[in-house]
Amino acid sequence: MSKNSIITKVCAAALAGFLLSTSALAADFKIKISHSSPASGDRLEKSLAIFKKNVEERTDGNVSISTFPASQLGGEREQMEGVQFGSIEMAVLVGPISNIYPDIMVFDLPYLFKNRDVAYKVMDGEFGQKILNGLLERTGIRAIAWGENGFRHFTNNVRPLETPEDLKGLKIRTMENPAHIAMVNSFGAIATPMAFNELYSALQQGVIDGQENPVSLIESMRFYEVQKHLTLDGHVYSPFTFIVNNGFFESLPAEYQRIIQEEAKLWSTNERKLNAEQENAGVERLKQAGMEVVSLSDEVKGQFRESTTPVYNTYREKLGDDLIDELMNAVSEAESNL
Repeated sequence: MSKNSIITKVCAAALAGFLLSTSALAADFKIKISHSSPASGDRLEKSLAIFKKNVEERTDGNVSISTFPASQLGGEREQMEGVQFGSIEMAVLVGPISNIYPDIMVFDLPYLFKNRDVAYKVMDGEFGQKILNGLLERTGIRAIAWGENGFRHFTNNVRPLETPEDLKGLKIRTMENPAHIAMVNSFGAIATPMAFNELYSALQQGVIDGQENPVSLIESMRFYEVQKHLTLDGHVYSPFTFIVNNGFFESLPAEYQRIIQEEAKLWSTNERKLNAEQENAGVERLKQAGMEVVSLSDEVKGQFRESTTPVYNTYREKLGDDLIDELMNAVSEAESNL
């Protein structure tokens, strides 16, 4: 065998070994990220695409991420349970966490935040971090960042909602969230908990009269096709919670854990920005699509908030005065610093 042939074979073997080694590393850590928002035209999947790109690049491809939008891996309850038991590594959720971790319901209290700036101050501050940390302590699921689903608004097919009394008797879909259910019932409406992936067809078939969601989802889920009236009351600021199975997270090298945590914080910033842009353009597009949009004065919003006073009383009993008072102090401090 010639010297050149030997060198060629050695180089080929070395290259094959390198490629095999690289392939093995690339397959070491695979992450599925599940959520219920649309696969296209929506801020959540767009922001997760950036998260995926950044994590894969910073880990030299040793961490591989696949996203599963539009409830492909089940409704939010199934996604949460998948993360809890390890069949899904990560998820971005809104509703069902409160069923296993009631403290997170403090952010579902109606008319809590006046605007986004106040919400960000509280969510990203000491109190918001305490709630994130508490999820791991109470459930074993690690929460790594807050995102923004947005301020929630009512839509329905029966009549414009211009006063709290206009909600009476309407069947309104809510998430499986006790605070949301209590809020809708406090208006004299009939709260109807339902999985998000069942909502469009229920509206289309008239099983329910209306629902409540942020503008971005009302648009991207095309609810304007099956709903006529939108009232911009902003009754609840709805955050996303980015969660990860803690056993999987702790199985990662420390460097990769740090990268995921850093990129989750960047994801939060990106997702909030994309959501605000989508919402700002969304109201006009909903009008163009034929929805009748009602904007409420501060005075009328005050009437809506007053109608939900029993919800605050109920959750003082459920969550304790200390937690509610700590939250309200954080809100007051945020308002005074803006």
